[in-house]
Amino acid sequence: MKLAIFFHSALLSFLMLQTACVGKKNDSFPTLLQGKWQHIDDKTNFLIFEGNKRKEMAEGMEEWDVEEIIISDHCKNNSNPGSDPNQEKGFYISALTSDLCWYISFVDEETLSLIYMGRGNTLTYKRVRQK
Repeated sequence: MKLAIFFHSALLSFLMLQTACVGKKNDSFPTLLQGKWQHIDDKTNFLIFEGNKRKEMAEGMEEWDVEEIIISDHCKNNSNPGSDPNQEKGFYISALTSDLCWYISFVDEETLSLIYMGRGNTLTYKRVRQK
């Protein structure tokens, strides 16, 4: 258990050290990703980022879909047509179990825009503030 806590802390520290010009210059975007987000068009669709986990819930789902993610400069899975490492460099969220990948096109304190690499469509979310 202590090893798992240490690993999680080390991973989170590593992610927080990575920075990118996404949203505000020099903000640590993995830190900005953390928390709950609601899709701007489909109000029943929510994402939660907690450490290296991505959770999603939408209308008709009984429970959260939870998956481990990797953030890197390219898609880490092979099935997405946009995973060509020669494409635009940036930061991608790869979910290896489901074989999905998203390009982080913008993130700040209030807005998150992801491009789903499987289809190229943009998904925009607003942060949900806890009361």
